[in-house]
Amino acid sequence: MKFVYAACAALLAGACAGFVWPAKADVPAPMDKPFSIGGIDTVCTGIGDDAQHDPRWLTYPIRIEFANAAQQYLSGAHVVLTGAGGKSLATLDCDGAWVLFRLPPGMYHVTATLLGQSSLTASGTFSPPPSGQKRVILNFGAKANP
Repeated sequence: MKFVYAACAALLAGACAGFVWPAKADVPAPMDKPFSIGGIDTVCTGIGDDAQHDPRWLTYPIRIEFANAAQQYLSGAHVVLTGAGGKSLATLDCDGAWVLFRLPPGMYHVTATLLGQSSLTASGTFSPPPSGQKRVILNFGAKANP
């Protein structure tokens, strides 16, 4: 009987070893509503007139944009923000075309994967500007712009 349990356990372990769990966001990002993740003020928004002209969004020093090689906006990405030494700071899924971050000075790296298209990933490295807003355009299907 022990042999049967051991064989089943080995079979189950082997079956599970080939399975990769999908990435899961720490926070499901609400659209157009500021929230905090890991102490970082964040907004997931779109590109409509309301979003583009909302004065609140201009107060965020970093705007991550998702685009294709033709510079057309794309929406819906799994986003991972890392800081110094590759430390993970935020992971979220954004249904919009922009993610805004309010970050302290430093160097950061962002990687995004289009939702439902795990083969389309883009990344960039940036630092927040002393004033104003920096656009970080992640081009899917082309080399990302830092």
